[in-house]
Amino acid sequence: MPTTRRTGLWSASALGLTALLSMPPVAQAAAQPSDAECASHSAAGGQRLTLYMDQATKQILAEPGPNRVRLGEFEAVDPCADQARAEFRTTEEPSSLATVPVEAPPPRKTTGIDDKPATLMLTDESHSFEVGLSGRLHADYNYENPNDYVKRDSGAERNAATGTEIRRARIGVEGTFGRNLGFMLEADFADNDVGVKDAFLVYSGIDPLEFTLGQQKQAISMELQESSNDIMFTERSLVNSLTGPLFDRAIGANLKGSGHDWSAQIGAYGDTIAPNDDREQATEGYGASTRLTWAPINSDEHVIHLGTYAGLREAAEDNGVLDGQPAYRYENTHMSNARIFNTGTIENFDRVYMGGLEFAAMAGPYSIQSEYVLTRTERSDGFSDLDYNAGYVQLGWTLTGESRVYRGSDGEFKGLRPDAPFDLSAGTYGAVELAGRFDYADLNDRDVTGGEGTRATAALNWYLNRHVRLMADYSRVINTQASPLVTQDGGSVDGADIFTFRTQWAF
Repeated sequence: MPTTRRTGLWSASALGLTALLSMPPVAQAAAQPSDAECASHSAAGGQRLTLYMDQATKQILAEPGPNRVRLGEFEAVDPCADQARAEFRTTEEPSSLATVPVEAPPPRKTTGIDDKPATLMLTDESHSFEVGLSGRLHADYNYENPNDYVKRDSGAERNAATGTEIRRARIGVEGTFGRNLGFMLEADFADNDVGVKDAFLVYSGIDPLEFTLGQQKQAISMELQESSNDIMFTERSLVNSLTGPLFDRAIGANLKGSGHDWSAQIGAYGDTIAPNDDREQATEGYGASTRLTWAPINSDEHVIHLGTYAGLREAAEDNGVLDGQPAYRYENTHMSNARIFNTGTIENFDRVYMGGLEFAAMAGPYSIQSEYVLTRTERSDGFSDLDYNAGYVQLGWTLTGESRVYRGSDGEFKGLRPDAPFDLSAGTYGAVELAGRFDYADLNDRDVTGGEGTRATAALNWYLNRHVRLMADYSRVINTQASPLVTQDGGSVDGADIFTFRTQWAF
């Protein structure tokens, strides 16, 4: 069915195109061309320009490049022709952005909090260099009961602090060098310290491949890949007690191929960028990982996700890994030094193998996500191998009806975008999400006991708009065995309660 659209004049300037395409209809109708403009556009009559949109910055550009979607071909309009013909054009093209029949690009769902356009974007005249600014702040209040424990083996006190903290305070710059090279540099200023999170270069000139070099997340675990801006809980599950310490960020090389419904990654890594003054100078360790995902159903409101991953981490000469000594652990909260699950340093650590499975599904406002991970830790000098495992199942329900955003090319969920951002004057209140999670970890094997137990968590999240979220989490430790912590009177830590309230903003 023919569609009618309002058009303006195009020019070779990307910024000019942006202004013309966003010009209000009244302003377009009121602008009358001069004789010089008539002569100039008459000479350019019949020319066409292919346009692309940068999905992060929403800029309209005249050249292809990384993270840019082809909009179509735009034809110059004679400004001196009949007014009705210049103002309106009828075409068989189903896209409202093209004036000639072209193949419409597939939809790409990038509405998570991390995908917001930067508030500051700098570019040179030729757009061969672009850089944007991003950031996030997570401000927490934590409460724990009981808030004082002792270590089972030594009797040393461990306090579960109650109070406020800045959980994350990050500033990042990201951009492009030319058509096929992108970069990311992000630093975290939480804990009144500075640490580099991401620092990498990515090449995307061979579709559908991407090659990333530098400090980056290793290709492990759906939950670990998802941004802290987008997960439904203030902290990740007990699966992170195994994946986080040894398979988070590291310096390395990663090759990724992806499409609308699938992704495949393989990478090799050294240690992390963070220095560690506690370790002696030694030849660093190394690691490798791979992750495969497939979404046989992938639409805006319905998703089925299947995934699997595997990893290897070899110790350094001094038996250290990444930026510390080998240990599997999980903090009750970030500001607490009480860890109900904690193996402590594993002596004679040699290497660890990891494997995991992922399943997720979504139907409208309802979602489910789960993982199971198994590790085998090999030790030297005749010490027995250690087998640990962990898993979680989490459910989400958006009370206001929105669907979460799933990106098949990354195999992960992104954040929630409210249909009606919070605005009292307009009578809109954003989006409200209810979530529940059941997770467990078994860190007990042979002579190393880090605790075995289960936990339940409930969360209520209020998304005021695309950038601001308020979160409230309540967790209870249900059942533990051989936890390294006990209460002051020597009792079990079963029934420990943890409450967190977070104010989050990100751009």
